[in-house]
Amino acid sequence: MKYLLTSIAFLAALCLVLLLLPLLTPRPEPVDGSLVVNQRIYQPDELEEQLQSTPYHFDSRSELIDGLINRELLLQEAKQQKIDAEVAFRRSMRDFYEQSMIKTLLDRQYSAPENQPNEAQIAACLPLLGKRFQLKRYNYPDQTTAQKIEQAQVKEYNLPYLELPEDTRAALPGLKGGEISPPLHSAAGWYRLQLTDIQPLATEQIPSVIEQEELCRRELKQQLIQNWIDLLHQKADIQRPASLKGGE
Repeated sequence: MKYLLTSIAFLAALCLVLLLLPLLTPRPEPVDGSLVVNQRIYQPDELEEQLQSTPYHFDSRSELIDGLINRELLLQEAKQQKIDAEVAFRRSMRDFYEQSMIKTLLDRQYSAPENQPNEAQIAACLPLLGKRFQLKRYNYPDQTTAQKIEQAQVKEYNLPYLELPEDTRAALPGLKGGEISPPLHSAAGWYRLQLTDIQPLATEQIPSVIEQEELCRRELKQQLIQNWIDLLHQKADIQRPASLKGGE
């Protein structure tokens, strides 16, 4: 018991020191070239760093400083209104933090060598841009049903390659006319595809030669990244609510 009380007293003292430390630490005095906004002091080095890193465009250094002053005043007012303590604000900060991490990850994957399509893949993609595909898509509620080829919801397409759904475009190169594909899976759920006809597009509907390679490169890169995301799904231990279907 004595040890417990000693520990509690120590923790309480530590918390008190941490709370009082900012008040006890001498605040640096502004020097020549500092910017002062109420109690906030931007020393010359910090001020220069702030001005250099601003994402906005200003016509003069004076406008840059005015913009920084406005930002600091608004920030001080937000703190005075205790917005940073509100649940909605903290939730939005969490969401922004997570989205920023995801964007950084996807940007890295987009530039990764393994996600760059090779010349053979591009050559196979180019002819697809000049064709219209007539397909049947059989959608299933789960993997078991897709294996049995029953209870499908049928949707038909008669569209140019680039107007088809993304997961359908990715499966096109392996399709044979008239045959129904094995069960396929994407974020949209389980499905099978049946290619029933291919027709050439009118000349005016076909992208220019310069556009075609860029379109294929972008399309293939997106497919490679989606394959990487699908692999993450396969490795993960995912348990969906029993009320949700199509996630097996």
